[in-house]
Amino acid sequence: MKYLFRAAAVRRSLVAPLLLTVVLLSDACSKEEPQPRFEVSSTEIFLSSDASGEESITVRANRPWEVTYTGENFTVTKTLTDGTASEGCVTVTPTQANDEPNRRRLGSILLHFDNDRQQIEVAVYQRPATATRTVLLYMPGQSLLKYYKENIARLRSAVNTDNPGDGRMLICYQPESHYTAVLEELRYDSSTGSCKTITLKHYDTFDTGKPEDVARLFADAAEEAPAERYGLIIGCHGKAWIPASSGALPRSRRAGGAAADVWTPAAGAKPTRSFGDTGHELDITELASVLEALPFRFDYLIFDDCFMSSIETLYDLRHAIDYVVASPCEIMAAGFPYDRILPHLFDDEELRPQLGEICREFWNFYQNDWNTISGNEQSGCISLTVMSELEALASEMRRVVEAPKTDFELSELQYYKGGSTKLFYDLGHYVQLSCGDQGTIDTFEAQLERAVPSEYRFHTPSYYSAYNNLLNPITCYTGITTSEPETTEPYASDFRHTSWYLATH
Repeated sequence: MKYLFRAAAVRRSLVAPLLLTVVLLSDACSKEEPQPRFEVSSTEIFLSSDASGEESITVRANRPWEVTYTGENFTVTKTLTDGTASEGCVTVTPTQANDEPNRRRLGSILLHFDNDRQQIEVAVYQRPATATRTVLLYMPGQSLLKYYKENIARLRSAVNTDNPGDGRMLICYQPESHYTAVLEELRYDSSTGSCKTITLKHYDTFDTGKPEDVARLFADAAEEAPAERYGLIIGCHGKAWIPASSGALPRSRRAGGAAADVWTPAAGAKPTRSFGDTGHELDITELASVLEALPFRFDYLIFDDCFMSSIETLYDLRHAIDYVVASPCEIMAAGFPYDRILPHLFDDEELRPQLGEICREFWNFYQNDWNTISGNEQSGCISLTVMSELEALASEMRRVVEAPKTDFELSELQYYKGGSTKLFYDLGHYVQLSCGDQGTIDTFEAQLERAVPSEYRFHTPSYYSAYNNLLNPITCYTGITTSEPETTEPYASDFRHTSWYLATH
């Protein structure tokens, strides 16, 4: 006798609903009788850590079948769904919580026909009470809702028995209004071989511009899905360090002057994530305060937002986060390729290289596959910042500020925003052009390498900006920006109140 897996070519990474066909061959089968055949949705079941949940697998066969099981701390129920006694499901319910730090195997389910030797084994596991990692994808606002839903669909397509494994993937967004929100979890469903969505909380009052509401969300995520480690993704609009009062100028201040076009996309521009829901913004200093006050720590933060790889922004967050993945320029509205980065979000064996792989996946998508999404552009710049190195970078920048100056034309400097007000300039390039002492430049660049490792800086040949509706060339790229050269008001004055400026001048 042998088992023939006709679906052996189907990979685990494909998570569309599937049934694993198993043909049981026996010398006893006559030529007139059809070969015994099972179709099962999964050969593994993963129970939740508590004793209240249940999981099922779907079973189809061409003749009546039975189910038995070995092991403990779970029960098994068989339910038939047709009149032929051959199609149904097997539901497994845990009877005891798993308080151990690791996943445990509880036993096996055996599906078989009248001959007990002809059987399929389905392994039963129970996840640990404390996840290895909980990742929260927070997508505030409604202006990008279409793209949020596409991001979630990509995540769902990548969920399988291995991803997120013993981690937990949470999502918070606002599908109904600016003043409500929902917190959901994506889990693998063994009965369909695909992803299912579980609602954990519904917020009847939620304002993304209120720090206390955002703090409540983060705390709820940790309470609903306790973990050894936590990761955070924020996907929305982004204006780097710019205060909300400046980033959304009152109409009276937008009526004229050099700053009039700063946040106005050019005619016919494609959507990027740099403009969002005015009036529902959180200043970066407020976000930093929320993160620092939490009783747990997000060890990495991925910004799926424009302009957030800004030294002024990152310096404000230096005590709150260990690593930040962000872009120095605009991110197309399609955002990150979430189906590609999901496995790296939960691989904690070497966190920093995995975050580097997320950077690489982002760049690779926009370098090679950008045209698989309508309305997209070949524009993808990204980098990884090691936050513990920013204090030392500020010290080196202070030496740059105090060193002799070299005159240069602002038009020579690499910028990352279209329109007449450039606002975000390449930090490394600015130091190279403005500093008149090569030794000071060298020590600054050595520290910049430690803070923003060059192996994790990626960029396409150009970047798209909605503010001039053009692809803009990249001639110098160090993965991080500064607004120091900007002279446009009120931004030049606002810059001099940033923590970065105060630490370096």
